[in-house]
Parts: sequence; structure tokens; C-alpha cells
Amino acid sequence: MKSRAAIWIPVAVLLLAACRSLPETKQDALRALIADIAEGRVDAEPHQALTPTDPTQSEHFLYVETWLNVNAEALTRVRPAGPREGNFTFTRSLDGRVTYLISDGWPGKQVRSKVLRPAPGSRVTMLGWPDPLPWEQLGAVCVIETPREMADEENHPCEQAFVFRVEAPAR
Repeated sequence: MKSRAAIWIPVAVLLLAACRSLPETKQDALRALIADIAEGRVDAEPHQALTPTDPTQSEHFLYVETWLNVNAEALTRVRPAGPREGNFTFTRSLDGRVTYLISDGWPGKQVRSKVLRPAPGSRVTMLGWPDPLPWEQLGAVCVIETPREMADEENHPCEQAFVFRVEAPAR
């Protein structure tokens, strides 16, 4: 059986290659990748190749690939899903049942979004965390409680961007 890393390495190459130009920092590389996908700017078959011997490209690739080991489903086989909201970017699965809220930076004790509107009975999780998260719709604001254990940065499942998965109930 292939490891998760072995499965996502081709995805990381394809997605990072989709960025229009090489960003200056590895954090900017991840931001550009998320923005390009969430805004529908990624070509269906990007042909730009990474040069594995280039130290900067290698550093960017490894950083993005490590992030994808936890969060790839939010960027693969998805489409744009709504406008950007502050530090939040949104994607949606092709079948429309799952919406991903991608937070650039740790959101703190709660995620508060006016764009996200889960259907009653939706299941909310954070990629890299096993348990469902409590959430409620308070008027125009969706509030998701983040795990208390995540208050300590060393417990985060990844760096920089955190993905909240909202799955609509089966019909």
C-alpha cells in the first residue's frame, strides 16, 4: 500500500506547477496555490514543470506537499465556492455536498463566517482532526468551535492554512 506522501506527491507537483510564477516564499507558494484553485484560475492540464534541483523550488514543493498530506481534498477535484472573506477562502467538491473553508492562519477559538451557510444537520470537521466540531448558525454568521487542544500551536495538524470541512447531510 502506498503512503499518503507517495499518493500526494504527483498532486503537489501538478498543483504547484499550476502557479503562474514562482512565489518568493514557501508561504506565498501555498497562498498562491489556494487562491488559484479557489478562484478557478488553474489550467486543467498545466504543463509547467518544477525543477527539482532548484533549491527554492524544492523548498516550496516540500512545504506545499507537507501541507497537502493533511489538506489535499480541499484543493483536488473541487470548484470555487463563494467570495473570499477576510482570511477565508472557499472551495466545494464537484458533487456539491462538501464545502471547504480554508483559513490562512489559525482562526482562534472560533471560525466566524458570513459566507458559509451549512444546511441543518451538516457535519463539520477540521482536516487533520478526527472528531466532529460543534457549530451553529447565529443569524447571518456561521460559528464553528475549534478544538481546545489546538490552542497550542504544536498540536496543529499542519502549518499556515487550516481546512474546515462542511458536509451536507445525505438526501
